Amino acid sequence: MAFKVAMPKLGMIESDMSIVEWKVKVGDSVEKGQIICIVEGQKITNSVEAEINGVIRGIYVPAGSPCKIGTLIAIIAGADEDISGLAPASGPGGAPAAAAPEITESAASSPDSGPKASPAAKALARSKNIRLEKVASALGLTRRITVFDIEEYIENYKAFEPKCTESRLTGMRRVIAERMMTSSHGTAPVTIMRTVDITTLMAAREAMKAAPDVRGEAVPSFNALMLKASALALRAHPALNATYEDGVLYTWEDININMAVAVEAGLTVPVIRKADKKSVYEINGESKALAKKAEENKLSGEDLAGGTFCVTNLGMRDVEFSTPIINPPQVAILGVGAVKPYLTLEDGKVVQRQQTYLSLTVDHRIIDGAPGAAFLQTLAEILQDAEKLLA
Repeated sequence: MAFKVAMPKLGMIESDMSIVEWKVKVGDSVEKGQIICIVEGQKITNSVEAEINGVIRGIYVPAGSPCKIGTLIAIIAGADEDISGLAPASGPGGAPAAAAPEITESAASSPDSGPKASPAAKALARSKNIRLEKVASALGLTRRITVFDIEEYIENYKAFEPKCTESRLTGMRRVIAERMMTSSHGTAPVTIMRTVDITTLMAAREAMKAAPDVRGEAVPSFNALMLKASALALRAHPALNATYEDGVLYTWEDININMAVAVEAGLTVPVIRKADKKSVYEINGESKALAKKAEENKLSGEDLAGGTFCVTNLGMRDVEFSTPIINPPQVAILGVGAVKPYLTLEDGKVVQRQQTYLSLTVDHRIIDGAPGAAFLQTLAEILQDAEKLLA
């Protein structure tokens, strides 16, 4: 029986989606659970899997093209099955509803992008693996590049170039790059930093390791403690639990925290939903399960959708402070640093204690410095109340 593959919804707000990359082409046989494409929306990427065994009989949205949630993007059916009643009469822009045309590098680029060059110059540059941008920059050219320019570049400049390999960003890495540029140019980020003493909290964790919990609960990781503490702090400072898009500010009732997970392909941010209402033990188990799914590339759209605030932890890499980049359309992100010993005076004596480092980046269009600092103060107070946090 034929299956119509529709564009899924990933974010909390209805918006256009796009195909990042097709993993199959028309005529390919696929098995249930096989990834057929990568989609992106609301700055979230996810894979779309085949729901049945069959053959890709039609692809109706090319990679890079925007489309609405629910739009038919492909049909999977038997090799000889009649799909005439399922395929749309026309594809995007009125194109025939057949296989989507493959988008070549030249077609995907703007006709006006990059330096102008004669056909012969382009051919020579391509054969010598020379980028036209390098020729124009080295020779200071603003006019059309000719064969003579390429030859001059080879004679006077090419030999002095350091050796390198070139590759184009694809899949998740390309989406991350685009998302970071969106954040950089589309927000007004400011980062606020502070330290917080967590000596009591870390001592409580060590005590739990020595005396296993009677309930059989695993000792919460430091990351789980930070996720829970952040959720409680957001409850007291709801302005940071928000998203801003197209001139509209959405302040969310549910506190759904994205936790950053580094995988081979890049960075992904699965969601702990209603984190403020879960115990630190529940968050510990859920975060470990999501991290495992991320490493195995098995995160679903549901695992990634609906985040309202992000926590990224570079402390495990011994980083102290950072300037984390906001994950649009969210308005804030917390960077957690390493746990380090420090010396201080107590009753005139030098003692060693433990502290961690916090870096909060906010979108200054929405959040001022004072509310950001107040959030960090509340977070510090929560982290210093080990008994309440570990309850």
